[in-house]
Amino acid sequence: MAGTDHPEEHGPAKRARSSKPVLGYWKIRGLASAIRYQLTYSGVAFDEEVYEQGDGPDFSRAAWNDVKNSQGLSYPNLPYLKDGDFALTESAAIHRYCAKKWCPELLCDDDLQAYGKAEMMWGVVCDIKALVTTRCYRSNYDRRALSEAMLPRFATIAGELNKQQFIAGDRLCCADFSFVELVEMMDFISEGDGVLFTQFPSIKRYRDRIFALPKLKEYYGEGEECPKLPFNNKVAQIGGSLED
Repeated sequence: MAGTDHPEEHGPAKRARSSKPVLGYWKIRGLASAIRYQLTYSGVAFDEEVYEQGDGPDFSRAAWNDVKNSQGLSYPNLPYLKDGDFALTESAAIHRYCAKKWCPELLCDDDLQAYGKAEMMWGVVCDIKALVTTRCYRSNYDRRALSEAMLPRFATIAGELNKQQFIAGDRLCCADFSFVELVEMMDFISEGDGVLFTQFPSIKRYRDRIFALPKLKEYYGEGEECPKLPFNNKVAQIGGSLED
């Protein structure tokens, strides 16, 4: 679904010729993988503009900082989405915009209670992800310590997933794409020893259910379109490379 280019290869003329939306982000999974999953599930072909953080010890962000004010963004930030002449930032806004345009059922806004729960779970997932990601960039955490500190925060969601198919009920919503990526990240942090899935079997069933969805199975599991990237930027203590 995705084509990847460096940002300098995307001039105005090239964007004008392309009908595909363009997702811009660091050369990592970070906040962009959930957007990639949602676009793929929605059947949307998209291109990417990729920015790579420099190597240590400086870990320069110049690849983005040098061009961010020339991207036509009102509030320059990563990730961004360019859709024709329209561009926006902030991952939550991007998820909702993409759902509204290409897969409205993901908003669950035809049912007030379903919509409310989907929005609630978006906040819950974002809170947990922020805690996990922040600690990946701190030197006082290793994988084991981070895993032990964060796993209890998955208990309530795991209990709900014993009773329902998806994170907000039995309907897929935008938050599912964010949560399944968080699940993948926690499995990586626990060094693939299965502790997350052993402790919470319902999360393993959920993870397998999401990646068995139409188009996602081919994208994530069987195809080569899903980029093989680290979870975090190079400066991170955990997840800054495919091995760390």
